[in-house]
Amino acid sequence: MFGFVRGVRGRAVAVVLIVAGLLGGVTASSVAAATKTTVKWKVSSLTAGQVKSLSAIATSNSPGVKTWSKTGSCTLMPTRKPTTLTMGSTGGSCTLTLKIAKTGKYPAKTSTKIITRKSATTTTVAATTTTVALTCATGASCAVGDTGPGGGVVFYDAGSTQSWGRYLEAAPVATEVDRTWATGANQSADVTGADGTAIGTGAANTLEIVNQTGNEDATSAAVYCDSLSYGGFTDWFLPSKDELNEMYIQRTAIGGLSSTYWSSSERRPTTAWYQDFGTGNQDFDWKYYAFYVRPVRAF
Repeated sequence: MFGFVRGVRGRAVAVVLIVAGLLGGVTASSVAAATKTTVKWKVSSLTAGQVKSLSAIATSNSPGVKTWSKTGSCTLMPTRKPTTLTMGSTGGSCTLTLKIAKTGKYPAKTSTKIITRKSATTTTVAATTTTVALTCATGASCAVGDTGPGGGVVFYDAGSTQSWGRYLEAAPVATEVDRTWATGANQSADVTGADGTAIGTGAANTLEIVNQTGNEDATSAAVYCDSLSYGGFTDWFLPSKDELNEMYIQRTAIGGLSSTYWSSSERRPTTAWYQDFGTGNQDFDWKYYAFYVRPVRAF
């Protein structure tokens, strides 16, 4: 690999060449093994009032501590250690900044993204046109697929008035977020009375979860639904296991449903029921997992 020169001086030259070659190899290997912190932004625009989890907006290969800040027309919630972003209804855009602390082999990184506000689609109805959606929303009989009083989509009709109401409507996709079923110590604590699975039990399940000590903020699935104010109503709740299955059956009429969703039906102190909207399967999982949440209401 290397040529040799006669004499001591020649051997010294050969040694220098060999050491230089080895050092060059070490340097190239070190550079190749260096780790780069990357940030992948998944969202570039949101409609006014749309709520999106920060974990769905940007992801990184680094496990370093992440700090979010913003300027412009948007809100981060909770104020301390935010997990969601709500797009503003005024102003042009929201600028998000994600700072990731150095950890292990991953260097620190700061990344910024401008989230623009996109206009909602406006549907104009002629003054002489009478629509089923308008009739249902004003209190007359409803059919699956109609727009309900709360601005959601009707996905269930019991056929007659029950103790909980007659119809169920699912809130629009703009209200959808991802949440853990419970937070902190509640992830392993039994919720007495939150084990209802039948249609008509979702509201009661949700109330029991909300009343559990430690659920003061909207960081869990049920608390988020209970605190939602949309379409002039505040009686939204997390659907029960069977109510969630009706949503899967009518997923085309509702629209925007995908992935895995939590129900309000507890199975054990540490687990609760969910539904995979890709396969239709229902199963249970740990309460500390984050799945999607779609609020519903009865009327």
